[in-house]
Amino acid sequence: MSVSNVELVRLAVEAANHRDVATLDAIWSEQAAFHSTFAASEGRVFRGRQGIRDYFATLGEVFEDIRIETEEITEAGEDRLVVVVRVTGRGKGSGAKVEQRNGQVWTFADGKIARVDSYLSQSEALEAVELSG
Repeated sequence: MSVSNVELVRLAVEAANHRDVATLDAIWSEQAAFHSTFAASEGRVFRGRQGIRDYFATLGEVFEDIRIETEEITEAGEDRLVVVVRVTGRGKGSGAKVEQRNGQVWTFADGKIARVDSYLSQSEALEAVELSG
């Protein structure tokens, strides 16, 4: 497993939790695409560095205290990882608790995050990269 890609995932999650735009800009390719399955952004594709900013702005309009935790990382080829994340938070205004666990396929190119595809489960993400058992 490429240590540098695993480190990029961990760095991206930490930066996202702190809304550290400078770090995200440094590790996110300008041509990158993030395909979201999370509430309030489900089905949307966020492109480039501005796209990742738009993603967090969208979540910030609907949720408070959003937190991402990496639960598992599995190698899926030289430049891909399957990542299981748990997202928790509270609805803005309502205070309703939100929790979602999903699988993601992260693709890397030239030492940066090139693409993140979210799926509703780890098994769907594994199927997408043909690693299901």
